[in-house]
Order: sequence, then C-alpha cells, then structure tokens
Amino acid sequence: MKKLIACMIAALSVHAASQANVIYEWQGNDDATPYNIALRMEFTDAAVAKGSMFLNSRYGYGLDGLLSFQYSFPGALHPIAFKPAAGSFLDGESLQMNIAFRDDFTLSGSFMASSPDSHIFMSSTGNLFTVTGAGSDYGMAGAGCSPFASCAGATGVFRQVPQVSATALAEVPEPASLALVGLGLAGLAGRRRKPARA
Repeated sequence: MKKLIACMIAALSVHAASQANVIYEWQGNDDATPYNIALRMEFTDAAVAKGSMFLNSRYGYGLDGLLSFQYSFPGALHPIAFKPAAGSFLDGESLQMNIAFRDDFTLSGSFMASSPDSHIFMSSTGNLFTVTGAGSDYGMAGAGCSPFASCAGATGVFRQVPQVSATALAEVPEPASLALVGLGLAGLAGRRRKPARA
C-alpha cells in the first residue's frame, strides 16, 4: 500500500515538473502607435528563477533560457518569430534583451528585436514598457504606421499568463475520477485490516 501511494506521488511530481515553461504576453494601451501589436515570450522556469536575463543573439549569449519570442501586428506578412531552442538565428535576425522577472509576475528592462523586414524596440520604467521604435518594410497600416517610417509611443505591460496544454488537460484526472481513486484506496486499506473469517 505504501509503495502504491509513493508511486502515485512520484507520478504527480513528474507531471508537475513537465509543465515548467513560463509565458509573458504584451498587454498594451491603445493610446499611441503602434496599435494592436502582439508580443509573446516563453522562457524556461530555470531562467525565470534566476530573476533576470541578459541575452545577445549576435554572440550566442543567454539563448538557452529563451524558448520563443514572437512579435506580430495587423497585416504583417513576415512577423518576427525566434525559437532559439529549435534553430539558430538567420542572417538579418537579431535579438538583444536585458530584462528582470518581477515578483508581481511582470517584466521590466529593455529589448531590441529585428528581422530583415521588421523591428521592435522597447524599454521600461518599472514594469511599464514603452515602444521606442517599430517598423516594417511592408508597412503597419493596421498599427497606425506607414512603410519605412519608425513609429513609437505605445505603452503596456508584459504579464505572466497561466499555461495549460491540451496534453496536461488530458493527463490530469477530473475531480470525480480522483474521488473514485481515493475511495478505491480507502477500500483496499480497509480490506487489509479486516480479520480473516474462520
């Protein structure tokens, strides 16, 4: 019985450890250009636990803690999408980042991301980020910016979001199933304590 309970606890621990990635998403204020941009960063739990990250793609520094960096805007033909763990940066792609992971589940710091077609630069005061430059060769009409002209001014916060994958949902039993398992274990324990009949 004790072995069965120990195995169940170990399985739950392994499942919890597999859900270790941390995602931050941009929550912007639409009071300045560029409007309606989308930014999403995914880090390893170990990187977040360190409290800060300095990353420079040009020199390959700090890339092991970043799983993905995605930036897009309305009408974008070629949004920026970096996945250092899956493949190296290509010619014309660059990412510099100096950020801190705050106790209030937001970010602070600065970063510069660019591809051959687009770029986005941001820096913060506290956890409030301001776009210091954004542009695209294809134009950003849906974001209020014209072609080949850099725009700036939008403010917002990067906030940590809960992540529950479809796999995790399938693996985690619903409350009724857990209750049945508990009743079964209680029944097994009770059966072992009953004295044998003559």
